[in-house]
Amino acid sequence: MYSSEMRRAAVARTDSSSIAEVAAELNISPSSLRRWMGRSDLDDRPRSGRPQIQNTADQVVEALVSSAGARISGKDYSTRALADATGLSQSIVSRAMRGMTVPSDQLLGSDEITVVAGGFPLVVIGIRVAGERGNGEAEGGGAGGGASPVSARRVQRRIAGIVAALRSAGVQHWPQRFDSEHRQTDASATLDLLRAGGQRERFIVFDPFGETSASGGGDLVGAAEIAVHREFAEFLDDAKSGLAACRDVPGSLLDDLAARVRHGFEGVMWRQSSHTDARRSSISSDSMEISSWLPKETRSITEHLAIALREEIIDSGYQPGDRINPRLLSRRMEVPRSSVDAALRRMVDDKLLDGSRGGSRIPLITTLDVLDLYAGRMAVGEVLLRSLALRPKRYFVPVQLALRQVEASAATKSGIDVEDADLHFQQELARASGLRQSARAFEALTLRLRLFISVLQLDYSPASDRILIDDRAIFRALSLGDAETAVDAWRGKVDNAVRHMAGLFARRRFDQDLWAQLTRRG
Repeated sequence: MYSSEMRRAAVARTDSSSIAEVAAELNISPSSLRRWMGRSDLDDRPRSGRPQIQNTADQVVEALVSSAGARISGKDYSTRALADATGLSQSIVSRAMRGMTVPSDQLLGSDEITVVAGGFPLVVIGIRVAGERGNGEAEGGGAGGGASPVSARRVQRRIAGIVAALRSAGVQHWPQRFDSEHRQTDASATLDLLRAGGQRERFIVFDPFGETSASGGGDLVGAAEIAVHREFAEFLDDAKSGLAACRDVPGSLLDDLAARVRHGFEGVMWRQSSHTDARRSSISSDSMEISSWLPKETRSITEHLAIALREEIIDSGYQPGDRINPRLLSRRMEVPRSSVDAALRRMVDDKLLDGSRGGSRIPLITTLDVLDLYAGRMAVGEVLLRSLALRPKRYFVPVQLALRQVEASAATKSGIDVEDADLHFQQELARASGLRQSARAFEALTLRLRLFISVLQLDYSPASDRILIDDRAIFRALSLGDAETAVDAWRGKVDNAVRHMAGLFARRRFDQDLWAQLTRRG
């Protein structure tokens, strides 16, 4: 699909050249050029015959694919599986996927991705172009390459994962949401990447504000091949072409992007040179990261372990009082055993796990524990929402992106996905509030809640629609600066969660009167 700028340029060139000459030079059909010349408006138009549901379906599929990470290559993300999960037809899902990747005949399989960096106002994709290598370094992932052959379908899906992450993160809306005076990150580190590029490295850059040509960017000329794009559509087309020339897309890169997509692509820094660093980056940049005042590695490994522990409890059937096997967790998380042991010790110190009988055990959970936890989250959440309602609207961008993930997850009717997306949404509210101490307390309560949900094996799929309604109401009220309505929606949301738990505790004397006393307004 040609951009509106390209169409205007082609029509303008017909003033000095014939239609046939312009069409041949730009590799377009003469009939298309004549059609453009007859139009008064050369802006993009909806394609004829495109189903009305397709735009919405594209967003839903993008949201699911963007958060898949390396799992995108598996059967759970086939077009049939996505269609079953979303309720959309397989043809509509297939059309959405085709828009995010390239045809198989365009895959070249010789180059390598070296770096992906993102942060307003720049996104950079670095690719090492195949050149003259020694006989010991055969090119290509196909017939005689030094690396194992990679299927075309795998590469296509992984390209779709990168494209979906860029779109779902809202990178295309940077020029509308911000101007050059509202940059959120220092571009100097990204510019240094471009300066350090070798002769065989090609960089594809999205630079809507001309940062690379401003002061500090002029000395980039001659370092490496750098393609700078001011328009997102052109950048995306070039990025897909560049990725199609690569032999594979690393899973660690996809995991990193999936973790950062809810932050609007802020803070992405993946390098091909160190897979260990890439994996650590994937862990440390999880979407629950809410603060810059805590030691990043200490906090993130605990959060990542809490998520992995939940999966392990579900898969292994752990019950309260059971001892946790750190070897299995180490294998699941793909991190050293020593890191898991250290994280388990921290969780014991934080009373998230029981260490009274040696080792780390699943804690016993009483009804009073549940009431205590939810009452605390309700109170701290009210403080955070009142602060957020007073903040400038630019702080709402990551919250809005998190809400989109809730919407996409609710469509799948998967309780685990909805739970994850909803807790991420809540953490983004805390992060955006500007209250560091309250946000830190809220994060600690969230970690405990994750464990409770795992141990009690709660199923939130029946409540997915209610969760989405509550989250939308909270965001809408905050967007209007209406703190009281947001707080009322929040209290209703927490009360719904407690009542959902009440069914589990029906035989354990769940004290509704105590809950009412703890949450009564003054």
